[in-house]
Amino acid sequence: MNILFLGDVVAKSGREAVVRNLAMLKEKYSADLTVVNAENAAHGKGITPNIYKELMEAGADVLTLGNHAYAKKEIVQNMDRYTSLVRPANIPGGKGRRVVYKDIGGIRTAVVNLLGNVFMSSEYTSPFAEMEKLFGEIKADVILVDFHAEATSEKILFAEYFKDRLTAVIGTHTHVQTADERILNGCAYITDAGMCGPYDSILGRDKDEITAKVLRQEHTHYKPSDGAAIICGAVIRIDETTKRAAAIERVQIRPDS
Repeated sequence: MNILFLGDVVAKSGREAVVRNLAMLKEKYSADLTVVNAENAAHGKGITPNIYKELMEAGADVLTLGNHAYAKKEIVQNMDRYTSLVRPANIPGGKGRRVVYKDIGGIRTAVVNLLGNVFMSSEYTSPFAEMEKLFGEIKADVILVDFHAEATSEKILFAEYFKDRLTAVIGTHTHVQTADERILNGCAYITDAGMCGPYDSILGRDKDEITAKVLRQEHTHYKPSDGAAIICGAVIRIDETTKRAAAIERVQIRPDS
């Protein structure tokens, strides 16, 4: 069983790249399940009903979110309606699904989304405590966690602590793909899957806007870059007998390739 995971989709450029290439990627990696982080899909913040539909029709099976999960009111109003959308479970009182299940050839797979605490909002409960609660609820053969967090150390700690009970921990949020993919006692791990968004940018945002804001202290609006996108993610191979991760491979397609 192969799981294709694509990192944070950023704005129009990232969406178009994913829609254009997803069928090819699924075929190339023989993906049985495709999970896409759509946290930044709507102009860099959040997701809308139309974007949900667009990504699902392109071939995504599950969409995960992050700290901008509730940025667009049009999807928050009816969040439970979107059956393949999973929100961070450790946002207290949040709307939407805390776990999304998919049955893949008889293998029940759970997809979970959690937010880190380090350098993030103090409003989020502990991802460690929340994961412990979820173990009491989840009934699945395979559990994949999209851990949306800022600090590298927190992501590694989370994976090390839960490696015997999780099948994959895929880091998101920083938009920069890391080269530390590994298998930890049958749990696939990478600190950050990277982004699907404008390659010639600063984490997906327009470079001139960031320069004006940081170096000249000018008031700016959030403006994503509109350049060609890089596609980043990972493929996890699950042993169908043991239900544990056997391999993980980085995915990266640059615009010039």
